[in-house]
Amino acid sequence: MSELGFTQKLIVNPAIGWSQHLRLPDYRQVELYTKRKGLSFLDPPAPAEAPLDRIASVARAALVFEAILAGLYPTQQPLTAWARSKELPRTTQCEKILAELHRILRVLRKIAFHPHGHVDMRDGVICLNGAIDLVALSLEITRPGLDILETMVAYWCDARESVYPEAYVTRMLSEFFSDLVSEIKRFSDEDRILYQFRRNGPFNRSFRFDCDNPRIVSEGDRLTFEIGERYQDAARYPIDFFVVLDDRLHILPVEALRDRTIQKSELQHWRARTPDAVSLPASFRTRFAREKIVVGQPMT
Repeated sequence: MSELGFTQKLIVNPAIGWSQHLRLPDYRQVELYTKRKGLSFLDPPAPAEAPLDRIASVARAALVFEAILAGLYPTQQPLTAWARSKELPRTTQCEKILAELHRILRVLRKIAFHPHGHVDMRDGVICLNGAIDLVALSLEITRPGLDILETMVAYWCDARESVYPEAYVTRMLSEFFSDLVSEIKRFSDEDRILYQFRRNGPFNRSFRFDCDNPRIVSEGDRLTFEIGERYQDAARYPIDFFVVLDDRLHILPVEALRDRTIQKSELQHWRARTPDAVSLPASFRTRFAREKIVVGQPMT
């Protein structure tokens, strides 16, 4: 193999050489208005096929999700996936989102593995359709939508045992679900359409900044965070404040503040779920670096 050929293979094949931890831009479609015209594209190098590997990965996530739900909500009688979906709790917003996620995953898994299920790809949309058990099931979703589906399950599985407050996890899942619905072009099951939820406000799920040294001013029944002008745009700097208040560790997203202020009565929603109220797991140590000051050495 020549050097040029090897270089070309490294460039065109992301599975060779590149780390899986790359943080490249995330490109997803947004429709400001109903589209009637399409862009012109060159013919693809090969006929477009549904990404069966991605569907299989999401189907595996669906099985894990189903198994965890069965452990969380046990029943005396074995339930079908649809029966379990109807019996899932829907009290909190987090529970409602998980119930809708279960519906979507159930349709994908049932169509993908059923003999009457049909999977193809049209105009960049992965189409899963089938008349199964006298019910017309349909999930037409983009490839980024499949990524969000699998990511939601992975995030929730990890978040259940994490230190992040339930309110924080709800905000994150709400953003995932909002983005997911935008990637679903068609959905149908026994309840026909997906339910929508009112968002609690903007929340950046794509990246977060950790801050453990905020300056806080206490005035009466409220706390005011001193945030420099550079960092006041929460869209560009979605900061999570790790702060000990009243001998309890809190993880407070900047989006929960109003004009950099929060009522003390709201702090209870942002208490970290730590075993001794203040200590983070050792894995968090690498997320909070400290500058080592050397006397006599000029700053760079």
